Amino acid sequence: MSKTTIRRLAVGVFVLNLLAVTWPLAEYVRSPEPQVFGIPFSMAWPIVWIIIGWIMLFILDRSEKRDRSE
Repeated sequence: MSKTTIRRLAVGVFVLNLLAVTWPLAEYVRSPEPQVFGIPFSMAWPIVWIIIGWIMLFILDRSEKRDRSE
């Protein structure tokens, strides 16, 4: 993938991240049930988005390092 495509994908992921953990979308995951790995879904939801963000930053970093070395 090109650098521009990866950067656009990263922006999209972080906009989705922002929307997913703030009002009004966060209202849909407020309930303490179901449990995910022993923690309430309302706590697991932001944790999942943090992990997704970390993965996207890792991909973006690798892409930038690859382009710098060429």
